[in-house]
Amino acid sequence: MSFHIACIGEPLAEMSNGPGGLKMAFGGDTLNTAIYCARACAGQDITVTYVTAVGEDAASVAAIDLMRSEELSIEFVRRDPNRQIGIYAIQNDANGERRFHYWRDKSAARQLFANDESDEIEAIAHADLIYLSGITLAIISPPARDRLFKALVARRKAGGLLAFDSNYRAMLWEDARTAHVQTERFWSITNIALPTYEDEAEIFGDATPRDVVFRLRGMGIQKGAVKHGAKGPVPLDASLQDLTFSQAQSVIDTTGAGDSFNGGYLASFIHGAPEADRLMTAHTLAAEVIGHKGAILPRNTPPTVRRIGSIIRLRPEHAEEYIRLHADVWDGVLARLKASNFRNYSIFLKRPEHLMFGYFEYSGTDFAADTAAIAADPVTQDWWKVCGPMQDAFETRKEGEWWADMEQVFFME
Repeated sequence: MSFHIACIGEPLAEMSNGPGGLKMAFGGDTLNTAIYCARACAGQDITVTYVTAVGEDAASVAAIDLMRSEELSIEFVRRDPNRQIGIYAIQNDANGERRFHYWRDKSAARQLFANDESDEIEAIAHADLIYLSGITLAIISPPARDRLFKALVARRKAGGLLAFDSNYRAMLWEDARTAHVQTERFWSITNIALPTYEDEAEIFGDATPRDVVFRLRGMGIQKGAVKHGAKGPVPLDASLQDLTFSQAQSVIDTTGAGDSFNGGYLASFIHGAPEADRLMTAHTLAAEVIGHKGAILPRNTPPTVRRIGSIIRLRPEHAEEYIRLHADVWDGVLARLKASNFRNYSIFLKRPEHLMFGYFEYSGTDFAADTAAIAADPVTQDWWKVCGPMQDAFETRKEGEWWADMEQVFFME
């Protein structure tokens, strides 16, 4: 079943100084999140749509080319002949912290939701999950915020979900009071909260990240986390308060850290991963991003697919029950396998010997960690308790194996 996520916001041309002089790239909080989400969902029946408006200038054309190259749907990228893409420049201090300088007053994205017939409203109506930020709200007009709010309320009533990051830039708002009122308004309809503590503290005066968690949970939000820099996210899920997160090995540029966290989290959410895994995946990605200059990591060469076969016997008296169970495998088991980068998983049965051959393809980069995550998953453990007694493992299997691994001796693509 296909899944559609719409990320709404403003793309920006990004200027930064490097060894080779001035360099132009592209960023913007929601665009960054959309790109990281799309990368994590590549090859699956998931569409990540970027909803925005750009001009017809060369930078706008280049931004659209970037979106295409990152496999974002541009169905709802509107072209405005009278405006252009916004621009920002970055300056980093010795600790990797950054200062921004913006030229975005004539940004085409400021005209989002300009009327009741805006394409952006249609984009929301087609999405299973909508993501936006406080910057999205700050750059559009008060009537546009009302249209956006109304469209989101209608989509939520129809079963859609809203993910929101309050990402606060004071200079973009009319005043602090408006920022407070509007941010609280959109929190009231949010399903997944992904704020940064410092932003919430500045808007609402929260003394600690847990105060933010308490306030958001009081509004009915159960999923997501409050990002808190190197200390790691503070989960909204009360059962996960003891999670610990490792710190980044190096900090070169914190640009895009929170955006990448959001993209990693949302992709894991769509995959159906458990909440703890969503947070770990998101934090690990953000830790990698801040070790790189710029908001977007260079695209890596896709990992080499590993093809893995294994074998086990099936106890004959359980054959029909085993087949019945595998005709409708539990959703949580499938979600965990997908989150651990297992694809094309198949099991073949040879009768009357009742030999079973299992085959899957692994497309991740850390097989040990991904298989450990499967083994630690409570739903998978319950599944194994049901299926394990039906199987008869080979005595010649290696230590630690249940299904005995097989050696690949031939492959034709």
